[in-house]
Amino acid sequence: MDGDILHHGAAKTGALFDPATLLRLASATVKPAAESRGVTLDLAVLPGTPSGLVGDVGAVGSLVNALLFSAIDHSLSCPLTLRLSVQSDSPDHAALRIAMSGCFSAVDGFGLGVARRLAADRGARLTIEPLPGSGQTIFLTMPIGLPTRMTDAERLMSWARTRGGRLLVVDDSATNRMVTAGLLSKVGFSVELATGGAEAVLAVAKSAVPPEAVLMDVAMPDVDGIAATETIRSLTGDRGRIPIIAVTANAQPEDRSRCLAAGMNDYVTKPVRRADLLAALERWLTPPS
Repeated sequence: MDGDILHHGAAKTGALFDPATLLRLASATVKPAAESRGVTLDLAVLPGTPSGLVGDVGAVGSLVNALLFSAIDHSLSCPLTLRLSVQSDSPDHAALRIAMSGCFSAVDGFGLGVARRLAADRGARLTIEPLPGSGQTIFLTMPIGLPTRMTDAERLMSWARTRGGRLLVVDDSATNRMVTAGLLSKVGFSVELATGGAEAVLAVAKSAVPPEAVLMDVAMPDVDGIAATETIRSLTGDRGRIPIIAVTANAQPEDRSRCLAAGMNDYVTKPVRRADLLAALERWLTPPS
């Protein structure tokens, strides 16, 4: 009974959900009915089941609830067990498998009838097998999606699009400013620009709403990044604690030490890579309020 469901393929649409949470909610929903019939519930996710599944969690929850209510309604007041697992023969083919066992009569009452209709609508399969002695096991197998694995770069871009925020890019080179600002704005950040250290200090100290982080060039005429950072660190309150990330072509260990000693939080070398910028920002930006 296992193999013929997999040709449907994984359910690619839907939301990411946790099967353990789904069972906890189902248990809470049917608990009053189970207690009234003297039925003990034993619901569990089998080891090795992914903690995240992709699918129509509302439909899956309705199926589980319908099966449980049907079994409770026709139970002989004995324990009822339900086990949830996932079977998969490739990343593109997976099925959710639910096995519910107990001493109940598997008749087409309200709950089981609902479950059969829901299963049929979603290309799933519901079968019933007798247990040795007495009782039944209902098996439900339906297509489900597995979350795709993201690369580190993809994960960081996803984080940036969710996090967003206001950043200040400081560089005396117009080209460098545009490149860095472009990398960041494309993933959802709002970017302000400063042509040197003096402008950076003013942007942090005097703006009605200061930026959430500063990406600071180091070697600049007039006020360089080191001096600008030291001045910002002398400010009182949150403005003096704003994350400052060095973005510099100076890649020697002593350059990094000098930046950190001045009060910078992190260090990214030029030519800049978006993944490096985002990784540094993720380390220092607080979650949005």
